[in-house]
Amino acid sequence: MDRMSSGQGAAFGLTLIELLIVLVILVITITLAASPMRNLVSSTRVSSEVNRLMTAVNLTRSEALKRNQPVSMCPSVMSTSGDVMCTGYFSDGWIIFSNVDKDNVVDEEDEIIQIFEGIPSGYTLSNRKGTIQASEKITYLSDGSSRRNRTLLLCAPIPGGHISKSLIINIVGRPRISSNWGACPPS
Repeated sequence: MDRMSSGQGAAFGLTLIELLIVLVILVITITLAASPMRNLVSSTRVSSEVNRLMTAVNLTRSEALKRNQPVSMCPSVMSTSGDVMCTGYFSDGWIIFSNVDKDNVVDEEDEIIQIFEGIPSGYTLSNRKGTIQASEKITYLSDGSSRRNRTLLLCAPIPGGHISKSLIINIVGRPRISSNWGACPPS
């Protein structure tokens, strides 16, 4: 038997060229997978944030029914500043409060029900056309109706476009979530 057929003395392993080829293939694969992965992360974040908005709207409506009085959800930076005021945009945060006189002020007789933090930086929350940031309070009356149609469009910027979901509230107050319902503002 010769040395080559018995396997003794033969060198096994990767050459530098083979290792470089494997690394190049690995880098190309990771590069091609990065964009879809980023889109998946953005899409998941948009779904999570619009579901958080839906939870807040449902809480507002159910509290109005339970308390038999108007309850409002308004933009507020209370989660970061501690100021009990309805100011700014929903993207900065929002509060839910009992709103007996249906105004834009949290009075002494009003009770703060829950405080929510804003949406992530870079994401936008606007009207369906994407032209105006969402800033108008949402009020549910004691019968659970909102008496107003409204759409809150949540957009995540991605390279080459946007990922969006909308929270749509119909005139009787029923909220629902829809994809591709509106135009994201230009980034």
